[in-house]
Amino acid sequence: METRNNGVSSGEFGINDRFFAIIRRFKNPLESPLLFLFLIFFFYLLVDAIATVILMGRIEGWYIPLIHFLIGYVMIAIYFSRVLPDFFQRKRKLFAVSSLVVLLVVLGAVKLLVLNRIMNESLWSKAYMVQEFLRVFHFLAITSAFWILYDNLGLRKNKFEIEMSHEQLKVEHRSMQLSPHFLMNVLTLFAARMIKLSPVLFKEFAHLSSLLRYSIKEFGLPNSLKEEIDAVNHYLEIQRIRFSRLSMELIIAVDREEADVLPMPKMCLLTLVENVFFHGAYEDKSNPCRMEFVLSENSSGGRDFSVFISNKVQKTDMKVRSGFGASAVFRVLGHEFGERFNYAVDSDNLMYSLQMRIDYGAIQSRID
Repeated sequence: METRNNGVSSGEFGINDRFFAIIRRFKNPLESPLLFLFLIFFFYLLVDAIATVILMGRIEGWYIPLIHFLIGYVMIAIYFSRVLPDFFQRKRKLFAVSSLVVLLVVLGAVKLLVLNRIMNESLWSKAYMVQEFLRVFHFLAITSAFWILYDNLGLRKNKFEIEMSHEQLKVEHRSMQLSPHFLMNVLTLFAARMIKLSPVLFKEFAHLSSLLRYSIKEFGLPNSLKEEIDAVNHYLEIQRIRFSRLSMELIIAVDREEADVLPMPKMCLLTLVENVFFHGAYEDKSNPCRMEFVLSENSSGGRDFSVFISNKVQKTDMKVRSGFGASAVFRVLGHEFGERFNYAVDSDNLMYSLQMRIDYGAIQSRID
């Protein structure tokens, strides 16, 4: 949402909005590359004018560099928007080269005619052709370099958006569900009947119902570190019930009140824990699985959340992979926390270990 100063309205000073819109476009070359190129070559014109003044003391025929600039900008605009895409993206190389030759000949002829008409003399000479060749070479070289940068940035941006959309789609696919109200109402009904029969069974069933309630939570809603840690705890309690020989050392040192105001993308920690049961030897007493989740204060007074997971690797992996693994989690967390997130993985055929850290900074307010 855009905000304006209280004393300025768009009706009185509408030109301000247009001015700042142009400034924003200059800041983002991906949004308006031709405007960005205009700024580059306008700066080129200023440098040329300043150098002329320094060397000659004054500029004679100020309209000459202005004509070079205007016709040169038309040339590089067409070169940038038509010729280079034809050559590299549309793979019409012969057509692109032919278009460039026609473009240079036509604009070069137009410029020569305009200058001859203004100066009332013929500028056609070997010196003029050499200078014009060098000028065109510089213009095309700068434009080509900018186009390569622009194309690479665009490709990286598109690739990143596609990857994040894919990851989100996979997470949402994992959350496909019956009606949440129907499911939770049925579970509540079963739990009410179960507590009368067996309080112990009711407690065990509560872990499952809590985990299911969390799994069907909408992906786009704010999610806290506390919710994710609770889901991990419910999941591990269920696994303890399933596997009587489970060998695991678990440390959860997370203040629930602090964790309730810290964001954590849904299912990320749970996926890392689940991978232990997909790929780890979790019943080996001599090599127990180790999991540590610690929220601590760092030297600057902020909060660091660290994760350590270590387990023996199964010799044979007969289980079907989910498709949403640790690498996807790392990309999601990297997108969410940027440089405040880092991790290290050490893996071979015998052991797997993961160390992960998120710098939350100072705790300020609830995420919602």
